[in-house]
Amino acid sequence: MRWLSFALLLALATGGCRRGGEHTAVKERPIPVSVLAAEESEVPEHRRFSGDVMPWELLPLSFKVGGRVARLLVEEGQEVHRHQLVALLDSRDYKLQAELARTQVDALQPHLARAEKLHKEAAVPRAKLDELQGKMDAARIQQRQAGALLSYSALATPMAGIVLQRRVAVGDLVDPSRPVAVIADLRRVKVILPVPQRDLALFKLKLKVELAATGVERAPEGEVHQLGFAADPKTRTFPVTLAVENPTLALRAGMIVEARVRVALHRGIPLPLDAVSRDLTGSPRVLVVASGERVESRPVKLGPVLGEKVLVLGGLRAGERVVVRGLVQPGDLVTVVPDPGEGQATPRAAAERPAPRERDR
Repeated sequence: MRWLSFALLLALATGGCRRGGEHTAVKERPIPVSVLAAEESEVPEHRRFSGDVMPWELLPLSFKVGGRVARLLVEEGQEVHRHQLVALLDSRDYKLQAELARTQVDALQPHLARAEKLHKEAAVPRAKLDELQGKMDAARIQQRQAGALLSYSALATPMAGIVLQRRVAVGDLVDPSRPVAVIADLRRVKVILPVPQRDLALFKLKLKVELAATGVERAPEGEVHQLGFAADPKTRTFPVTLAVENPTLALRAGMIVEARVRVALHRGIPLPLDAVSRDLTGSPRVLVVASGERVESRPVKLGPVLGEKVLVLGGLRAGERVVVRGLVQPGDLVTVVPDPGEGQATPRAAAERPAPRERDR
């Protein structure tokens, strides 16, 4: 009897707990999400081309005469101004030639003066005076020539720019065929774009082109300077040359830049690519926060992909809130937050997860 009474009491207690639990409601917790208000706008479509930065002018500097390099006055990467000295040759031989030519002129000068005086007195014939005058003219020409050769032993740059290379060392023997240094004008550069035949019509002379380069905060704008009329035999592309003013030297020779040319202007609702998922039939859909802060799956009509965004042409109304971040699916209760933080999945990932079991009510 004692065991029977104990079992009866235990059964009554268990049943009471179950009946009480059936009437206890489970409160649903909202899921934080980040949303984007749908807004129709005009979005430009661009075509991108990659090109190389080249100096507008590239000048190999060479001595006009041969000799041994005595001094190098510039370093690679140094900015130089116009007429700045770059290198000097051992000029001792040229100084001797200039001194010899000057001595010859000085030696002939008194003889010519005396002959002119005697000619006036009819003591020297005209032929003798002309002979001395010819020797003096030749000596003066040799003096000027020797002076020019001496000046050629100092090498100066005829333009301002940057020293890209130094191709000799002190003590090297050089001649006019061997460049000493290479100077580049980078205050103005050119960008060569290889353009396919189908895109050649996008470029017109004087067209402004946006440029971007890795590591350059704000690349200067380019302008179409020349259109190629002969295709590259290997790539079958046409060279399009952009002129770029580069006063801050932000662009350097050899850099790879990206040029953007606008090809069309589309109107629609731009959304991040991750905000769009596809159902089992492959149709595009987005998650929208509807009334009651519940998530609703909405079929949409997509337009072109423009960079990191896709254009929605139909299925959304202006002002609707599209879920762009958050681990949710249709029917979930959500709360909108400005930043859900790390660890939240995108709507696309949420659409691919299996549906949870029905909640207990």
